[in-house]
Amino acid sequence: MMQAMNRLVLFACVAAGLAVSASGWSGCSKSAGNQDKVSSPPASSGQGQDVIAVPQAGAPAVKQPAAPPEAPPKTTPGTVDDDRFRLKPEEGTLTVVPPAEVKAGSESVAKISVTPGKGYHVNTEYPIKLKLDPSTGVTLAKTDFAAGGHDKARGDADALDEKGLELSVKMTPAASGSYTISGKFKFAVCDKDQCLPKQEKIAITVAAK
Repeated sequence: MMQAMNRLVLFACVAAGLAVSASGWSGCSKSAGNQDKVSSPPASSGQGQDVIAVPQAGAPAVKQPAAPPEAPPKTTPGTVDDDRFRLKPEEGTLTVVPPAEVKAGSESVAKISVTPGKGYHVNTEYPIKLKLDPSTGVTLAKTDFAAGGHDKARGDADALDEKGLELSVKMTPAASGSYTISGKFKFAVCDKDQCLPKQEKIAITVAAK
């Protein structure tokens, strides 16, 4: 009898275990620390991914270097366009006097003179040169003038001394009209300390009748 009851109890336990197992309950209890947990995805190591740098607020702006200033145009020393070789007002006066009356077919004379300023004088030993360019419609008696030098020769000058220099340019226009004779004039003036070579552009304007 006892054996039969034991079998009934065992059967009942087995049946109850099967019923509970079907409902998802396990007879062996688990602690909360052993239960499965949903873990967060691992942080990216950054390898193989593009990293975009985001500027922080208030960060100083990077200043770009300023472009270098343009260099001024160069002037070849010794040319008539070099201001260092132009006659300054305190150094003296260069005067070009065109002919007063010019008639077509007749010769007329223009005057070019240099008058040194106070404290200056004409350098008579400097190789003075005047070179005129040919002009269409005007015949020039002479295009190249020379004076001065080591022997202080007057040469083609009307007057040459330390107080002044004067040259005459003779010309004959072929017909009535306006003409311009251009040229380059080289001379020098000195003060008590130094001599200053000069190179000036010359323009003689002629109105023939």
